[in-house]
Amino acid sequence: MVRMLEYVRQEEITGLLQKMIRAESVNPPADTRRCAGVLLDLLEAEGVPTERVEAKPGLVNVVATLSGGRPGKRLILNGHIDTVPAGEGWSVDPFGGELRDGYVWGRGSCDMKSGVAAMVMALVDLKRSGASFAGEVQFQAVADEETGSARGTLHLIEQGYCDGADFAICTEPTSNRVELGNRGLRWIDVTLSGTASHAGRPQLGVNAVAAAAEIIGRIEAFEFEARDERFEISAPSISVTTIEGGHTVNVIPDRCHFSVDRRMLPGETEAQVLVELEAAIAPARAERRVVVDIAVRPGCWDPYTIAPEEPVAVAAVEAARAVLRREPEIGYKAACTDASHLATRAGIPTVLLGPGNEQLSHKPDERIAVDALVSGAAIYVHMLRELLV
Repeated sequence: MVRMLEYVRQEEITGLLQKMIRAESVNPPADTRRCAGVLLDLLEAEGVPTERVEAKPGLVNVVATLSGGRPGKRLILNGHIDTVPAGEGWSVDPFGGELRDGYVWGRGSCDMKSGVAAMVMALVDLKRSGASFAGEVQFQAVADEETGSARGTLHLIEQGYCDGADFAICTEPTSNRVELGNRGLRWIDVTLSGTASHAGRPQLGVNAVAAAAEIIGRIEAFEFEARDERFEISAPSISVTTIEGGHTVNVIPDRCHFSVDRRMLPGETEAQVLVELEAAIAPARAERRVVVDIAVRPGCWDPYTIAPEEPVAVAAVEAARAVLRREPEIGYKAACTDASHLATRAGIPTVLLGPGNEQLSHKPDERIAVDALVSGAAIYVHMLRELLV
């Protein structure tokens, strides 16, 4: 292991993760009080100055700050403690935190309580070591990431917790790969209003469902020219993900609503996305006489990348190389993360790096290899040493 990790044992890291998994924090409703309590108890016991930041009753964020003995840079360690629901198909208790066959099992083990456990134990390791360092490291365990981050990372940014930070690490699952950006996302709600009539006299109505089907057909036919081969998925994408409409089988429907998931590459803007969508909608407005309203949901993520020469990127590569004893992989994430908010809204160069396996996230039998978990903590310790000098 790298220098300084001698102050934390493997059993402490795995034990902390097990406690966090057992402290269910499914979103919705994103009640993170129990899981936040596990972290608060540990940090307070270790003498790390800690705050409980509750943006809404039940949605608790944990902020812990450790200052060095001399002026220097400011580093943020960020990870979310809410999870998606467990769903069906598990062979183990999804909230049991079982340790078996070299893995810790349970919802959130990959995405991303493992990364949060590794980060907080790296901070504890630094505190226990008594090592002198420059600047400040702030650990943020946030709520509400799975449904938009409004009461998690975005709330902390709005409240000034990220002000003055020089760099950040977001512990999204990357299998300890270094990732230097992610695609963006807009969730868009489209509502069509027509005119109801008896289904036996359809000519007297304006069929909102039929108009929606026509628009969706145009959306499905979109062809994107933008490409960025650095990303795992190198093209933008658009998907219609929910739809509802109509009242009963013998009434021409006067209303239909559908939702769109639009993934974006760097360089694409919300304005451009809306112009494209309007082009798919305009013929239905003109020919079918429907009223169409479009609403972009708040709190969406912007695409971003950082340069490989950024100090936080260089430190991540060096740390992964030292811990894993091989040349680390470098990539760019297809999904969206709170790193986008840190990079684009707070202006902080941010690396994505976490021990979880992205391929197991949000699935039954989600699990994290103990070796990956401990390696993740060691990488963070190494990065603290490199960046806070």
